[in-house]
Amino acid sequence: MVLGFGVKGIGSVTSFLFTWLIARAYGPAGVGAFGTALTTSFMAVTLALMGLDFILVRTVAVLLSAGQSGMARTAIRHALRISLSAGLALTAGLILFRDRIATDLLGSAELAPELVVLALVIPGMVYSRLVSNALRGLGQVGSSQLIEGPIGSTVGSIFLGAALLLGLAHDPLLPAILYLVGWSVGDLFGAIRLARATRNWAPAEPLDRPLLKPGFFILVANASNLFIDWFATIVLAATHGPAEAGIFRIGYQIASSLKLLAATSETILHPVFAASFQQGDLARIGRILRITVGALLLASAPVVLVVLVAPHWIMGLFGSGFKAGAVAMQVLVFGQVISLVMAASGGLLVMAHREKLMLVLTLIAALLAAVLALTLIPPYGALGAAIATTMPFVFLRLASMAAVRWSLGVRLVGTTR
Repeated sequence: MVLGFGVKGIGSVTSFLFTWLIARAYGPAGVGAFGTALTTSFMAVTLALMGLDFILVRTVAVLLSAGQSGMARTAIRHALRISLSAGLALTAGLILFRDRIATDLLGSAELAPELVVLALVIPGMVYSRLVSNALRGLGQVGSSQLIEGPIGSTVGSIFLGAALLLGLAHDPLLPAILYLVGWSVGDLFGAIRLARATRNWAPAEPLDRPLLKPGFFILVANASNLFIDWFATIVLAATHGPAEAGIFRIGYQIASSLKLLAATSETILHPVFAASFQQGDLARIGRILRITVGALLLASAPVVLVVLVAPHWIMGLFGSGFKAGAVAMQVLVFGQVISLVMAASGGLLVMAHREKLMLVLTLIAALLAAVLALTLIPPYGALGAAIATTMPFVFLRLASMAAVRWSLGVRLVGTTR
């Protein structure tokens, strides 16, 4: 986990840098256009994965612990074939209907070119996510975490920074193009690492367990989860314009530094949870959860302190036009702090084959998010979007931790049955 935090920490810094460069070069409207199109692509990636990313890490971890590398090889191939086919279909759909989506859904015809470029990222992101999860099931934490973001944001930041220094950052599509280049480099790295990691495995064998059926429940849960911030972003862009959406996305980016801590710990622990639950070792899971919560709260303390003391200064780093989102940023950050206390609970439910339960919880959270977004964003703008995204995530974390306690019998405090 320390290794994973280190790698993801580098990725967080370079992602922050990439966003900062966009903000300095193109202002709130540029950040809003890029962020709105990107979240739409993220939604397409989630749909294309069909939940197979979570199923794959669980399946590979369990199969390898039983010495069945041939089946693990088959599982990876099946997941890649299914999700890449879906990703290519969604890419084609976004490109063909870009004008209608930009105008009718996102509220701005000017977003159509951004959608086209970022739609091309979808197959590569699908591939990276699956390869990353396969490597995580193998225990290759460093390589796994490098593929999902750090390589792409680093490459993109280098090229965008160079363009700014040379006075070449005039085209508003440049950030999206460089984002595509960065993810392509990450895909190449992932392909090399996966080939090396599996070269000594047994030949492919018929898989003795389904992937798509359990993946469906995770698909709906993941899509509902991502829907929360995606819906808030597009409602904000449609009602207040790309500039207001850009201010919100900067606050969201800062809060995501804490979200990244929770997400990194959760994904790294997935293979451990899957294997431990398979062996019936609930006590080990409980100990890991307690250690994780303490570590996350300690790691998040500096960020929370700065957000509390100097919110306007933080937002001002991106440009004076972003200072208006200081309060919204504080709401997003404090929501993430609350979520850290329940970190890893959702992933544990999935690894323990409670996909249906997670589906129900995330659907409730998505419904709550939609109601709050439509109610709060029109009158309150970025602040309303911050509240509309924070409250559902807090609910989801609380409900997931309650399910871990009462459905699985795992305690954060005390003994585990």
